[in-house]
Amino acid sequence: MRQFSEKLAEILGPIANKFSSNRYLAAIRDGFITVMPLVIIASFFVLINNVVLDSTNGLLGNLGNFDTYKDIGVSVYNGTLGFLSIFLAFGVAYKLANHYDMDGIGTGFVGVASTVALMPGAITVGGETVGAFSSTFTSPTGLFVAIIASILSTELLRLFQKSNALKISMPDSVPPTVSKSFNLLIPATFTLTIFGLISFLTIKFTGIDVYEIITNVIQTPIKAVFQGLPGIIIVVILQGLLWSFGLHGAFVLSPITEPTLLTAIDENIKALEANQVIPNIVTKPFLDVFVNMGGVGMTIGLVIALLIFSRKESDRAISKLAFAPACFNINEPLMFGLPVVLNPIYTLPLVIVPVICLVIAYLATSAGIIAKTVVMVPWTTPPVISAFLATGGDWKAAVLAILLIVLSVILYMPFVIAANKMKDEY
Repeated sequence: MRQFSEKLAEILGPIANKFSSNRYLAAIRDGFITVMPLVIIASFFVLINNVVLDSTNGLLGNLGNFDTYKDIGVSVYNGTLGFLSIFLAFGVAYKLANHYDMDGIGTGFVGVASTVALMPGAITVGGETVGAFSSTFTSPTGLFVAIIASILSTELLRLFQKSNALKISMPDSVPPTVSKSFNLLIPATFTLTIFGLISFLTIKFTGIDVYEIITNVIQTPIKAVFQGLPGIIIVVILQGLLWSFGLHGAFVLSPITEPTLLTAIDENIKALEANQVIPNIVTKPFLDVFVNMGGVGMTIGLVIALLIFSRKESDRAISKLAFAPACFNINEPLMFGLPVVLNPIYTLPLVIVPVICLVIAYLATSAGIIAKTVVMVPWTTPPVISAFLATGGDWKAAVLAILLIVLSVILYMPFVIAANKMKDEY
């Protein structure tokens, strides 16, 4: 059985590694990692506004009306999540430029300019058209456009910079920084002209803007897949399978999952602020707090099951070392120390246990038993506490998290007992 796992890893491993190391996907992934602190900061203020300050449901509601102080959190939101697409456009272009040894900062600015060039420059307010950019385009709703624009602009800039005819020769006495800036001038002009033409021609011949086209063609179908139970089950299964071969499943799939899951939590936040019905069940914090407790695979359950049921001293020693990291959803010590990776005994539960927890949490949320996630808590927040915070202070969500941990221990238990009966070499 172990030989089969190793053979399968030899086949699938290079494919997953190639996917993970793709320069475009790597730039997207690294760009998201860079902007993630801003997402968490915004969600922290959303939590304060709606759980603490809100005059109707807040903890301080009985002490007076503190709604006016919510403007502080709104300002922070506008400066973080409200401009997330712009920040990501810079980050993706910057990371991709570094891959090509281009000027990262200059390329990042061109990526931002290209993204903005695709935005409609007018909105209707009170029946009057005014020159302005809608937050719909600058917030996570515009992430797909930002990703596409930043990648295409970087490639165009790189193509134009290859031509010596487009370079501006400067005297040797000119500082290198200034020379580099002027060398960017003509390629950037050509690049932005192309994006301006794309925006103009798209509206002229279709009557709709680039954002609406990409939303209808790409973003909406992907969101529909992720918000449906079958689609998100496939994602969770893939994460577990990749981890069973020693590949960080969430990390590998993040360029595909992050745009949609962050857009979903942003839509929930906006609905909460507007006192509207929360639209989305599946968000990034939903998976973090109900499906990935202890790390991908609900491995908090495996750690506890090992401590209770394992008779192998080596396994118990590893589980004791892995317990503290698991409390912060870090499972590498367990995955590689036990090991779980390439271990046929634990491959099945690593995939099945999180799927079962996902289905239960999804159905509980869909039925209205627990609240939908509205706060982007850091993924390292300890289990149970994270469920309480992510749902805006719903104690029933914390209880569900406890029950899911207990269930995961029960589900991992037979495999731990089976491992007790086998030799150290599986």
